[in-house]
Amino acid sequence: MTNEKAIAEISKNFHAEHRGNCAMSVAYGYARATGKSEAEAVEAAEMFRNFGGGRAPEGACGALYAAKMMQPDHAESLEDFFRRGAKNCTKCKEIRPNAVIPCNRCVELAGEALDFLNK
Repeated sequence: MTNEKAIAEISKNFHAEHRGNCAMSVAYGYARATGKSEAEAVEAAEMFRNFGGGRAPEGACGALYAAKMMQPDHAESLEDFFRRGAKNCTKCKEIRPNAVIPCNRCVELAGEALDFLNK
């Protein structure tokens, strides 16, 4: 990483500020933490606009989906990390209606998984 802030922190703040959905927030955080400009990070986030709120492929959590798209070679490791923090859930329809963890925590957790890869 080239940025002092962690992907998790940047992503969580972007989401908390209502700047984008869960998937957008992770894409933005990853872009910023890996040295992309604000404009480049917003552009990266926009590519994930349609994947929040349970609309990621196979109903996956959008935050997890975005993390996996950022590091596709490590998708399995990212999912394993995410599962541990989300009570073994990976699908939005499992997480949101059952209040397993809040959406903002999903964003942070997906960011933490990416941060863990970069250590």
